[in-house]
Amino acid sequence: MNLDYVDGLLFSSVFIKHNGKTILVPHIVIDTGAAESIISIDAVEELFNTYEPEDQIRFMTGIGGREASVRRRIDQVEFHSYKAQDIRIDFGRIGEYSGINGLIGLDILIPGKFIVDLHRLRLYFEE
Repeated sequence: MNLDYVDGLLFSSVFIKHNGKTILVPHIVIDTGAAESIISIDAVEELFNTYEPEDQIRFMTGIGGREASVRRRIDQVEFHSYKAQDIRIDFGRIGEYSGINGLIGLDILIPGKFIVDLHRLRLYFEE
């Protein structure tokens, strides 16, 4: 899969499937320096009309400081050819960076056995 290289960052997209809804979330940064993925809560606003009993409030620390997020069990995350079922994902504010709807971190890249080809700006799925 091709990646978009914009302003020094690698972008892709992800599908979030939950409670019968499927949402395409574009402008997701591939972040090999992030232990966990996070999706902008604004990009998936329709999933957060109600509280779910398993929801957890978490705090993440990064370059932008400390931010709160909601960790929610999602029916499926589909990232390129990798599908993770019944996975917990963090949803929150991405900070002051407009145009970024989230980060795909090592919690998806490693189990998905992805290879990031920086020469060709492609992402491969090792089967």
